[in-house]
Amino acid sequence: MAAMLRISRRNAVACDERHRPADRPECNLASRPTPLRIDGALTESAWQTADSITTLTQVEPHQGAAPSARTVVRVLATADAIVIGVRADYSEGVGIVSYARSRDAVLGNEDHIKIVLDTYRDRRSGYVFAVNANGARYDALIAGQGDAENANWDSIWEAATARTATGWSAEIRIPAKSRLFRPDLTEWGFNIQRRIQRLQETVRWTGAAQDCKVTQTSRAGVLTGLPSFALGRGLSIRPSVTVGGARDSAGSPLRNGSHGSLDVTQRVGSNALASLTVNTDFAETEVDTRQVNLTRFPLFFPEKRSFFLESADIFDFGLGLSGDVVPFFSRRVGIEGDVQVPIEAGLKVNGRTSGTSYGVLAVRTGDMAPVNCRLESRAASSSTSCRPASDWMRRSRLPTESPCPPARINFSDSGLKADWRRNAASTRRRQCGLVAFTTGISLSINSP
Repeated sequence: MAAMLRISRRNAVACDERHRPADRPECNLASRPTPLRIDGALTESAWQTADSITTLTQVEPHQGAAPSARTVVRVLATADAIVIGVRADYSEGVGIVSYARSRDAVLGNEDHIKIVLDTYRDRRSGYVFAVNANGARYDALIAGQGDAENANWDSIWEAATARTATGWSAEIRIPAKSRLFRPDLTEWGFNIQRRIQRLQETVRWTGAAQDCKVTQTSRAGVLTGLPSFALGRGLSIRPSVTVGGARDSAGSPLRNGSHGSLDVTQRVGSNALASLTVNTDFAETEVDTRQVNLTRFPLFFPEKRSFFLESADIFDFGLGLSGDVVPFFSRRVGIEGDVQVPIEAGLKVNGRTSGTSYGVLAVRTGDMAPVNCRLESRAASSSTSCRPASDWMRRSRLPTESPCPPARINFSDSGLKADWRRNAASTRRRQCGLVAFTTGISLSINSP
């Protein structure tokens, strides 16, 4: 059994905060009793009366400057989803740059809209949804408290685009069932960013600074007027059957390779999810990108299996180390060396409540016979990982009258302490970033 304590500190010197926490920009949702047709054209009358966001600010190439073209964002709420409408205009002579059409394509070098939702208002986690002018969709989980994105996570949502006389428009429908959120909240963190590739221009609603990422939800604005969403049963059942067989040699009996599998997901309220997998079949999982290893170190392949990807950010922990050190890597579950080990059953429960995130993962792997004399036979075993994590303080702010001091965390026999030291080399006044700490204990138990 192994235990790890996580103390993570958000960027000590962060971007200038254009809006202080008490003055964050707000956008009020307009209620829509009936569903909208998602076709990319903002022709319904509800769009004309909804509250709009028009005050975007340049991040690149000229930080703080006015955008070269107008962007209008409106948000509606139906009984079971939020719908976001965006009109992206262009100045005269500037054309649309858009190539990708596949799901989860890299959209950074073409025109696109990126939306960030903080559904817990914890300013640490959230969801990313993006769409380009061709309607290609991208979604991700926010990882590293906003410093990274896990693009392997996929959700169920809709998006459509349409070309207009002045540019293009988009409609995005995000069902409430496709994400976890705090049930008592009437507002979410919200931010939107637009890319105009031909001008190398990026504009953003709030937190418009080059050393700040749109995924840093501590800089997000506020989406107000949220209704109580209808979640239905919240039950998803996915059975599957794989049929196959082979003969090892001429005249040998047919070796049956068929098997069935079952995946069940059940929402436990709006902020927790339970998943069960039996005789797991990952045949539908996306194939890894081919890599050539010219070093003596093993290659890193990201997790792409949906059972492990749901709320994967809860199991991301460490001391702020780089991706070279991953204390918990779910990709090793079900793999021995480079050989797949059958997973007989797995159970996963994860959620967030009252500032505490929790995740429990239990997997039972089956027997494995020797494979090509490379690996010895392996008996069935069970593996369990548990990760509770709690946030310290909602947010803290260092004094703005003195230079931002870097944080120093000391490990000693008497315990863990954090102290602040003044940076004598820095004499200019600047605003310090928000500071947050998260603690958690991760337990992993393996048993035959």
